[in-house]
Amino acid sequence: MTAAVRWVTVGLASELTGFTEEFFQEHSRGGLWIEGKVWKWVQGRKLFDLQALYDWIDHQPSIPSRRGRKPKDEACQVIDA
Repeated sequence: MTAAVRWVTVGLASELTGFTEEFFQEHSRGGLWIEGKVWKWVQGRKLFDLQALYDWIDHQPSIPSRRGRKPKDEACQVIDA
């Protein structure tokens, strides 16, 4: 995916991705994301590269979720109409 707008503020990055602003601050401050690649300071504002962020998300493992799903051992009931 090519982002129409590449570098965005933490507020807009949060709005576009659904991650909290605190999430962005922790990941950039903690060294998890590389300064200059995923984020950087420009004229006193911390900006995030949406394309690098999307690439990072794409490479994260998908953790299986059971929310809204029946365990495999529970069969669905078939109702005859």
